[in-house]
Amino acid sequence: MFWPDSFGILFQNPNRMITLKQSATLFNSLILAATLQLTGVAGLHAQNLVTNSDFAGGSSTGWSTSSSIEINPQTTYGGPSSSIYVTEIDVERTINQQVCILPGLTYTFTYQATRRPQTGTPANPGMVVKVTGTTSNTNYVNSTQLYGGTTWNPQTKTFSITVPANSTDKRLNIQFSSTNNSTTYGVIIWDIELAPAAGSPLSISGPSSSAVAVLNSYSLTNAPASTSYNWSFSGGGSPGSSTNANPSVSWASTGSKTVSVAVSNGVCTMATYTKTVSVQIPLPVDITGFSGTMAGNNAQLTWVSEKETGGRYFVVERSSNGIDFDSIGVVSSKNAQMAYTYQYTDRSMSVGNNYYRLRHVDLDNAVYYSKTIVLNNAVASNSGNMQVYPNPAAATLNYRITSEKAGTVILQVYNTAGVMVLSSRVQLSTGISQQSINIAQLNNGNYFLKLADAQGAFQYTQTFVKL
Repeated sequence: MFWPDSFGILFQNPNRMITLKQSATLFNSLILAATLQLTGVAGLHAQNLVTNSDFAGGSSTGWSTSSSIEINPQTTYGGPSSSIYVTEIDVERTINQQVCILPGLTYTFTYQATRRPQTGTPANPGMVVKVTGTTSNTNYVNSTQLYGGTTWNPQTKTFSITVPANSTDKRLNIQFSSTNNSTTYGVIIWDIELAPAAGSPLSISGPSSSAVAVLNSYSLTNAPASTSYNWSFSGGGSPGSSTNANPSVSWASTGSKTVSVAVSNGVCTMATYTKTVSVQIPLPVDITGFSGTMAGNNAQLTWVSEKETGGRYFVVERSSNGIDFDSIGVVSSKNAQMAYTYQYTDRSMSVGNNYYRLRHVDLDNAVYYSKTIVLNNAVASNSGNMQVYPNPAAATLNYRITSEKAGTVILQVYNTAGVMVLSSRVQLSTGISQQSINIAQLNNGNYFLKLADAQGAFQYTQTFVKL
């Protein structure tokens, strides 16, 4: 690092007096600008509409049953994890849940399941899995699954569900019931998810950064025409709320603001989406066209200064998580009388996503930040222990990985723009694991498949082509 952000140098601005430390804190919120999350659902499952899909802490909240429900750690049923909770489907146990949806969207329905590998379990216990419209009684999914084998062997099952725009169904009922089994030893399930398909996820579109008193317009991408909206704007937004599909808002003060929208089908609220917006003081330097491209293992960054007076230098900052940034280089200001194009090459990229932003320092030591961009470096990844096939693939992609120890890892698929389009958790066994994922819903093109553990101790990445 060249110098810390915590220097207490003061600078004068027409709107306020602020320290560099305060400035850094204020503008660090920029990296949250593109973060979209579903209220009450964290992390990888940001658009999951199922309540308590992981039976968190052994809870049955959100699930109903006409018989009984049994929830325990995997280890109770012969599995490897004492922290991942699961439920059993057998002759005595069935579960169901009603989920609010928007007609006119395509959804992806997934879950993980395995035969209980213990004495007393019949050879091929099974489940009947149904996803049914609560008004029309349409069976969007009606599938019987049998599970054999004698070991703990999780399988991910994926279905695509399209609810017509003119459907009367505002809710779907998800149900798991037993078949081919007369015992209390049966099929173990977890990670039950229903979410808008990755090819058309719902997300808030609009500026992630703004200046004081600037009017900003927001909308919800991929929302059906029949969607009802309830927008709210925190931090003194004007207006504070709106029911328009495409509202406009401005803020009178700086800081981190929140744009939220609850989407409804007229009967129930499906989900609430949020976006963080950084409202700043007006910039004395106009940085445009900040972008980056990959050249092998190197990131080539380019930006244009349209209006620059009294500038000292640009600091190029990089982060591996989009939160903690470090200085990696300095480019002197040209203070040209016209638009000037700057370039910088990062020759020491980390494996995976690399987040970049610019910190501009002027002659008065005032500090201003650019937007944040992300580049994905898969070339230098540790891919020797993972293979994908077939490649190219049309609907199913198989991967084979050699792992030194068993455990749960995070599987993610990124497109070439660095946008995550698929995410799930998978269980690896010691030695060779061979599994598959459904990629039928992805658009044709090039992608990165990444497997990593939660602690960041290892990471494997391979490229593939979707046909």
